[in-house]
Amino acid sequence: MERALKELPKQPDEEWGEVLDLTYKRTDDLMQILGGVKIFDILSDEELLQVERIVHSRAYNPQEVIVRQGDPGVGMYIIRSGSADVLLRAGEDRTIRLATLGHGQFFGEMSLLDGAPRAASVVSVERSLLIGFFQADLLDLIDRWPRLGFKIALRISQLMNGRLMETLAEYRGVKRDLRSRADALRCANALRCAEGGPFGCAGDDVPHNWKTEAGD
Repeated sequence: MERALKELPKQPDEEWGEVLDLTYKRTDDLMQILGGVKIFDILSDEELLQVERIVHSRAYNPQEVIVRQGDPGVGMYIIRSGSADVLLRAGEDRTIRLATLGHGQFFGEMSLLDGAPRAASVVSVERSLLIGFFQADLLDLIDRWPRLGFKIALRISQLMNGRLMETLAEYRGVKRDLRSRADALRCANALRCAEGGPFGCAGDDVPHNWKTEAGD
């Protein structure tokens, strides 16, 4: 960048409130972790250092809820140490574990732009330390250093577009598979019709020993 970045103050957030910086401590590995996150992998060392200065850190105990399904999303999280389960509530008494995240993995980045409700809950499996980067942080970057803030926002939009393309590709694959299955079913039914006459065309839903209206 044309001029040196000044250190930005940390911004309060809606999920961590007053405990944002209780465990915050700058160490060499934090830069490495941030640099390995896709959202920040296009930043220069100077820009990455500025992000490192404004992110937050918090420790979670085992089985402590990090984000809850349905709550508004206000930011993203990176697992610095420990692990966490991604859990989907599929009913009043049913919960599905979608994934287990570990060191260096992240979640919630899309909420930096859309603020949509959390699609799933994330719960710590063990004593874990998480890094938080929130909407307030991104907006402050955009306000003070637009080039840096918009680089991050652009990177998030690129990731969102990539995920959309992956989802569309999966949808088309499922659609092709269903079409193939339907064609195979039609062929099997046609063969049954040819071999068994009109009663063979009735399908499995009609018992073959039933008589037609023209029967006895």
